[in-house]
Amino acid sequence: MNLDLRLQDILTACKIADWYSTDITIDYDLDLSLGILFAEGRIVFHEGSILEFTESITPDRFRYRYHYMSAKENLIFRYDNAPHHHEISTFRDHKHYPEKVVASEPVDLRKVIDDIIGILVDEGNEN
Repeated sequence: MNLDLRLQDILTACKIADWYSTDITIDYDLDLSLGILFAEGRIVFHEGSILEFTESITPDRFRYRYHYMSAKENLIFRYDNAPHHHEISTFRDHKHYPEKVVASEPVDLRKVIDDIIGILVDEGNEN
């Protein structure tokens, strides 16, 4: 995996989210000599919902967590690839909802932000 490109993808996704957000915080460490990228952040969207994310890439593993919640910090959805939920057909990758866990293909921050923007636009069209 090209870590420079991965970091650029994360930063680009945050720029896209900026159109729909009131606050974006991102922190990352990149060490090409060790093949390590760690990125984490928090995006607060206009209506108050929040996305917290972490990506951790080392030569032997790739872990992610994208936790989207309401302004009151109630789970809306979370994508992750933690090694639990062995019953899921896409194990390790899965998606949590408040009442269930479902199979999911691997995702990246851009995909998650696109999902959130879709939710925000749909909610805006309902009002």
